Amino acid sequence: MKIIRWDPFKDMMMVEDLFNALVPGEKEHACTWSPVVDVYETTRNIVLTAELPGVHDEDIDLTIYDNVLTLKGDRKFEKDVKQENFHRIERNYGFFNRRFTMPCEVDSAGIEAAFKDGVLKVTIPKKDSVKKVHVKVQGK
Repeated sequence: MKIIRWDPFKDMMMVEDLFNALVPGEKEHACTWSPVVDVYETTRNIVLTAELPGVHDEDIDLTIYDNVLTLKGDRKFEKDVKQENFHRIERNYGFFNRRFTMPCEVDSAGIEAAFKDGVLKVTIPKKDSVKKVHVKVQGK
């Protein structure tokens, strides 16, 4: 009998996929892995970096709608070696889908994305109305 290691994150992703299937117009297949992502804020931008080793830039789909950034893609299994010749397969392959709600209003027209060495960096400018302004308080 083959022993299969339980992965609670895959179970959580399956539940998320079930809920996403309830949304009309969303016909995506189940995610098989999820890239790690960092999201941080500067004074002018929201910056997202995602580790996508083995993913080609043409297999990445990046969209923003209603202040939600969606990162989708596909890491394909390399067919150079027959699967039965592998001793171990630990890397995950297949479709992924991540959604990120922006912490403030953003300027979707000014988004820039760069993909280098397996790392995607997305820079999303904040709208001028939400940029932090320091006001000097003057006493009497």
